[in-house]
Amino acid sequence: MNASNRHSFRSRPRTVDIAAVLVLAAIIGYVGYAMLWLPSRPLDVSHTQYAIRTGDKFTHRQIDDAIGVMLDRKHHDWHGCRMDRIRYDEAWSNEQLRLEHQMTIDSPGSSSSMSDAIDTYGMDRVVIFQSDFQCPTGGDGSFGTDEQTGWTDTYAYAPSSPKAAHGWVFIDSGY
Repeated sequence: MNASNRHSFRSRPRTVDIAAVLVLAAIIGYVGYAMLWLPSRPLDVSHTQYAIRTGDKFTHRQIDDAIGVMLDRKHHDWHGCRMDRIRYDEAWSNEQLRLEHQMTIDSPGSSSSMSDAIDTYGMDRVVIFQSDFQCPTGGDGSFGTDEQTGWTDTYAYAPSSPKAAHGWVFIDSGY
């Protein structure tokens, strides 16, 4: 075997070794991204659409503050999820609150966190937001991977409350 054959014999395995290490690094990087980063990344609000219809109850600024408080709360809890849309329609919110409160009046012994908030803070200080979101790679698994629509978040405006963040107190969330 001459010197040039020996040289090509040695350089060939090094090229294969380097390629194998690069492929292995790419696989490990992808698995780390898919298995570690995606499920644990903060709530993605980069493409969230907002539909806000205020009336006389709250200013647009107050509703913006409430949405900020709501997103801060979800930011810590909804890892791996994407918020697609947030809606506040004052007329819809007021009607839902009225119906919920009336239900507890008509059914003695029943209760609801929304009705309790109305009793505590007043009907004119409670709001309901609706949101659509998806948790394709994260969350606590209870939402599944399909898009969720109509999720509600209820807040009360109580700036003097020690529980308030930017004036808003979390009451409840769910369907």
